[in-house]
Amino acid sequence: MTNEGSPVRHPIEIVSSDGEVVLRQFTPQDAEDIFSLIDNNRGHLSQFGDDTAEKYPTLESVRKSIEEPSNPNRLRFAIRNKAGVFVGSINITPEGDDPKTAEIGYYLGSEFQGKGYMGRAVESLTNYGFETLSYESIYGDVVGSNETSINVLLRAGYKEISRQEGKIRFTKQK
Repeated sequence: MTNEGSPVRHPIEIVSSDGEVVLRQFTPQDAEDIFSLIDNNRGHLSQFGDDTAEKYPTLESVRKSIEEPSNPNRLRFAIRNKAGVFVGSINITPEGDDPKTAEIGYYLGSEFQGKGYMGRAVESLTNYGFETLSYESIYGDVVGSNETSINVLLRAGYKEISRQEGKIRFTKQK
């Protein structure tokens, strides 16, 4: 975790059960990799209404978001493959009014789709959320037309619980 306004000193690291993916909590040293992936995937990241590309127009905006997070309770992780290449990001955010519930969110560079990275990342962070952070329920909201993301959550054991305003909510219980 971070102290508000200060960078992560000892980043959390989570390795997938098969060792193919490593999640490591963002540090300022990740800023260039994060910005490069976002910058090269702006259209891809924006296609389902996600605001990641617009929130981070510059390298400095990425660096500032790591050093001074808008929500210090959100844990944000770089997803790297076993070769150490940054392929995407995943985060888990506690629900404001329910400390036993959290939201999972993620993005992946288009060039890294179809390799199983996100499925491994979602499974690893979900398990970490239940086992280490003591969440009892984790959910993800997905735009109904984002078949790839829907399939990631379904394969990770999440179940559809509602549809509202074009989004589908999936949840997984401990």
